[in-house]
Amino acid sequence: MKNYMRILLLLAISNMSSIFAQENQFTDPRDGRTYKTVVIGDQLWFAENLKYKALDGNYFSYNNDPTNVNLYGYLYDWRTACNVCPSGWRLPSNEEWLTLTNYVGDPYKTRMMSKVMWDATENATNSFGFSGLPGGLRDHLGSYRNKGVGAYFWSSSPQDQNFAFARELGKNAGNYASHQFGTNKNMGLSVRCMKDYESEMGEDYDQSEYEESAYEEPETPQYEESYAIQKSVKQYTVFKTQSCSEKQDLYYNYMGEYECKPSKPANIKITINIHLSDPMYDEATVTIYDVVKKSSDEFPIEYVEALEDGTLLFHFSVVNQPHTFLLDESTKKISWNSEWGHWQEDYFYK
Repeated sequence: MKNYMRILLLLAISNMSSIFAQENQFTDPRDGRTYKTVVIGDQLWFAENLKYKALDGNYFSYNNDPTNVNLYGYLYDWRTACNVCPSGWRLPSNEEWLTLTNYVGDPYKTRMMSKVMWDATENATNSFGFSGLPGGLRDHLGSYRNKGVGAYFWSSSPQDQNFAFARELGKNAGNYASHQFGTNKNMGLSVRCMKDYESEMGEDYDQSEYEESAYEEPETPQYEESYAIQKSVKQYTVFKTQSCSEKQDLYYNYMGEYECKPSKPANIKITINIHLSDPMYDEATVTIYDVVKKSSDEFPIEYVEALEDGTLLFHFSVVNQPHTFLLDESTKKISWNSEWGHWQEDYFYK
């Protein structure tokens, strides 16, 4: 009864307006990819970054690495972004972004940020289901920046011939995007498509059936039976390693290519325990044991991603910095990559 009275009170305060964030999904007929969508106020938004390969224009995967697209989507320049949403959807204007952030309220950034993939100090709550991820950007000179630190989204509103308004999430995102000043149109930012909620559902649509459930405690995420990744515990005996560092050009921009030192013998055992305890938060544990030194390091894995080529990508953090393990059983190699540190350690197993 208390919960019911609380619901009625909140409804009265809001004058029965559409204050509920409800999730659904949309399948893009152009490539068959399905996106989560969410209603926030009177707007219907993609709850994921767009991942469509535009037929015309410029789009980029972060660091030219296609494995980043599955989670973060593509980065588009402004002219491409203005025309890349599916039919019936659009790139939001600067005013439509303001409508969203005003509805969400301060601090809107933390309320629009996904609970995963961000530094814990961001205090992300994802209160409205927008699920902003720190996908980084591509600057106007072609360098990739701030994956794991900032999320950047285009608006359709130009400031002038060379700049357009945009948005960013993340307290260390760097002020690349704002509703008050323009961003260089040649930069690569993420795209979120939206439409008017009433135009989608019709004026006579009755969403009262969702009102009480909107204030219930969210259900614990569950894995579907058809989930591509299965629980397992495997141990890999490493006989050699090699250390690699990312190359830089003459202007000290990182190039996405690695230069490796000669391999050296090793006696290491790596145990990968995929336990799938909590979706996108606690999915595995990787333990590296040095047989000679008799020392071990254990890494809690937040998220395990199955890539199209059959490899597995394990996302985790070290001192609040993004890292990954890539398991490639076809080449019998495990690669530990530090994105911010721009280094990689390769483990070759028997």
